[in-house]
Amino acid sequence: MEGTMNIPNTIFSVAEAERQGVARWKLAQMCRDGAIERLSRGIYALKGHAVAEMEIVTLAKRGSDFVVALESALRFHGITTAQATELTVAMKRGARKPTVDFPLRVVRLGQNSLASGVETHVVGGEQIKVFSVAKTVADIFMFRNRIGLGLAIEALKEGFAKHLFTMDELVRHANTNRVAKVMTPYMESLFA
Repeated sequence: MEGTMNIPNTIFSVAEAERQGVARWKLAQMCRDGAIERLSRGIYALKGHAVAEMEIVTLAKRGSDFVVALESALRFHGITTAQATELTVAMKRGARKPTVDFPLRVVRLGQNSLASGVETHVVGGEQIKVFSVAKTVADIFMFRNRIGLGLAIEALKEGFAKHLFTMDELVRHANTNRVAKVMTPYMESLFA
């Protein structure tokens, strides 16, 4: 469709489209024609984009300071194929939860835990912060009562089998989250 050729990213804001010469009325017309879809107020995407990726980029374009966490981080790293009903992100305590048009779960972490194990990836032209695999496994053990111990054990086994982290990384994050005692028997079972 004419107008989309100038847009550099598959997920974009109205301001980005306007900088590329695509007027607001043209965005509305492209939505009606099915060439793009409205993800949230002021955020659009070309048709055929992955839903999880759209949600992450939409949140980033809103200017939110977050880190993709827990089940969403597992999916991002390709450890689980389970479909999620919501995007899960970590934010600092006291930060305002963003208003979005999709299911969003926010977990609150202290500064040390929030700054530990963060990787930066480019998704849809945006820099996205995602917890590393080792940090994500330690976080899932920390939230095991909400998420389930089964997912924590599965993530630990799969991450270890695929060599996605070292035991030193895992122990460091387990200590940061204060779950080393809980995780130790499961980590030891990997070597049995």
